[in-house]
Amino acid sequence: MARALSLAALLAAVALSAGCRPGGSSAPVPTSTPAAEVTPSRETIGIIDLQTVLRSHRRWPELEVLLKKTEALQIRLSTPLPPPVMAPQGPAINADLNVEAARLKASLQAELNALEEQAKRRLEAFVVDLRAEQEGRLADQQRTLNTELQKVLDARRDEIQRELEKVELATMAEYRLPLLNLRLKADVVGVTNEEEGKRLSEEADRLLKERDTKIRARAQSFDKSFEEFQKAKTGEAEAQLKAMIASLEEEAATKVAAKQSDARQELEAEVQARESTLRKAITDRQKLLVGGTQEQLRTAQEQYAKQAQAENTKLQAEMRAVSEQRLRLEDSVLAEIKIEVATVAQERRVDVVLMRAIPGANAVDLTRAVIARLRRP
Repeated sequence: MARALSLAALLAAVALSAGCRPGGSSAPVPTSTPAAEVTPSRETIGIIDLQTVLRSHRRWPELEVLLKKTEALQIRLSTPLPPPVMAPQGPAINADLNVEAARLKASLQAELNALEEQAKRRLEAFVVDLRAEQEGRLADQQRTLNTELQKVLDARRDEIQRELEKVELATMAEYRLPLLNLRLKADVVGVTNEEEGKRLSEEADRLLKERDTKIRARAQSFDKSFEEFQKAKTGEAEAQLKAMIASLEEEAATKVAAKQSDARQELEAEVQARESTLRKAITDRQKLLVGGTQEQLRTAQEQYAKQAQAENTKLQAEMRAVSEQRLRLEDSVLAEIKIEVATVAQERRVDVVLMRAIPGANAVDLTRAVIARLRRP
């Protein structure tokens, strides 16, 4: 893992610090003239969380398996077989066995503690990734619901507006003739006195007020209808969103429980395998101690040396094979990440991409964009 991160940091520093420009080339350097002083352009800085990007790569599980194999091989290489010793007699044998058993048990417990811590970290990373994935799905669903809700509301508003216009036209037509009669009576027939003119004016005002009141009442009725419609549709959208949240929570709980169960079963299998190895080692040690003769001890020593050499040679060969496979996979993953980082930097017009934020710099976080490109079909 340390080598993967160092390689990635070195690769990013070499590839990205030169600047990412549209077209794949750095910006031309302007030449200065005696008449004007050139002010350096402000570079746009981007940052990425390389650890998160690596874990989001589709081939990360393969790399993690190889890393686990490497750790297991390193533990086996650093824990050689217990060397044979002169076989003591009587109570000394039991004391020696007790010391050896205590040492082996302590080593076993240390290995189990390391395995439990690794399982805990993997589960925590799984929960973080799962939460991020579900938050993205929830945000997409919310945007979709908002878009659909706005379309429905706009369509209903347009429909109500058309209906209101029809009502206004019909009401205007209803009062047009009475108002026209009043106007004709006043203009053509004429009024006999001031009281008659006042009466006709009041009647016209009454008709206009009555007409406007009817139109306003229908408009208010339509507004209330639209508000009820909007409230109902908004409630439906909120109910759908709540249902999705509940479904995502249930899905997350199920996945986390399954992950925990798998980790627990894997750990139990490792415990059983290591306990079996411990019992065999203690039994072998006991047989060796009670052998009794120097010849047996020399024979055991020769067998131990051959066995240790063969085991070491085998483990070294396995380590080389796993390391080569891991290096090839790391190079492939890092090369793909480099391409995606460069592409995102070019799209965002970012000049420099760093692995960590610089205090005071207005940096653009490209991590999610790079992950999105890596996860695209």
